[in-house]
Amino acid sequence: MKSSKIYIITSLTFLLATSALFGYGSIKGEIRSNEVSVTNASNFYRKSATIEISWQSLKNLNASSIVVHEADSGKEIPSQVIYQGGTVPLSIIFQINIAPKSTQKFIIGKGTPTKYPEKVYGRQVPERLDDFAWENDKVAFRMYGEALENKEGMAKGIDFWAKRTSKFIVNELYKKGNYHHDNGDAVDAYHVGLTLGAGDTEPIIGAKIIYPINYSSYEILDNGPIRITFKLIYKPFDVNGKQVRETKTISLDAGSQMNQIVNHYQGDGTLELASGVTKHENKGVAKVDKKLGYVAYWDPADGGLINGQIGVGIICQSKRIKEFKETKQHLLIISFADKKGNLSYYQGAAWSKSENFKDADAWFNYLKQFVLEVESPLKINLKIVDSAH
Repeated sequence: MKSSKIYIITSLTFLLATSALFGYGSIKGEIRSNEVSVTNASNFYRKSATIEISWQSLKNLNASSIVVHEADSGKEIPSQVIYQGGTVPLSIIFQINIAPKSTQKFIIGKGTPTKYPEKVYGRQVPERLDDFAWENDKVAFRMYGEALENKEGMAKGIDFWAKRTSKFIVNELYKKGNYHHDNGDAVDAYHVGLTLGAGDTEPIIGAKIIYPINYSSYEILDNGPIRITFKLIYKPFDVNGKQVRETKTISLDAGSQMNQIVNHYQGDGTLELASGVTKHENKGVAKVDKKLGYVAYWDPADGGLINGQIGVGIICQSKRIKEFKETKQHLLIISFADKKGNLSYYQGAAWSKSENFKDADAWFNYLKQFVLEVESPLKINLKIVDSAH
């Protein structure tokens, strides 16, 4: 798998291509800054593919006045400047749909951007014991804060909120309070408890997963309209007699079922890490694909069949995987962090009451296709054109 897209990537990008030549372009008689060609050499259609261009490769641009247009039609398409929590632009992203064996061209230039629709959202929820909840137009998730420790409903891993609407549902569900009831748009019908839930990662010693105290602080690094990225920070905790510091940096792009997660560890020695999904009461369908590097589970949602079924899954980079393991509670991928202390992977979920995921096979096929797309990145070329048309 490509290290630039989360199969254990150490950077925080959803890059669909990593090689580029840099440059300028021109349109309708005006000098353009950068002409971008995107080629899909694969045999499959790409929908909502995120294109990411390094800011250093772009010319004559200001982050406050940058627009992306289709080269042929001149149509403006939504874009987002990525800062990763800093003040200096690091890249620009935009999304496209592209057919197999085809090329599309775009212009990145100066201009006043339109106000684009927000397709991602996230925030801490202090009114609910410091949950951190986030979503896009397809899925919603939450992780638990330190305020929940030792209280009723104590939980550890990643929670999934099932939704069948493109609108945001996080604030609506928290406001109503009864988010375990399907309101027609969404429901929290996934039980986490003291497990990894829908795809968390923590250290493991022998057969014991070592959970830290739930996150104590957070930082929002980027917040829409296309991508949300945030960091959860954990207090030091003991792993086999050694103090370990952990952070999780999570990114979610519009149109995707999958988060990109980078766990970072500081401490002496090499940690063995367990990434996994819970099997609940073992009433579901399991999928372990060692070749493609993923495990997945599909089982009834909480509350019975009236709430449908939920699929969860994780995808890891094969070179970091030690073994696949099944326990009473989990399907696990056991891995090691890289030399910088990072373990990167994809995690996601789906609901049978949403579009495209009516059964387990639909979910497993989505994960397989996701891997294939990562392994067949779109090709990006930027070129300089120094004369007006």
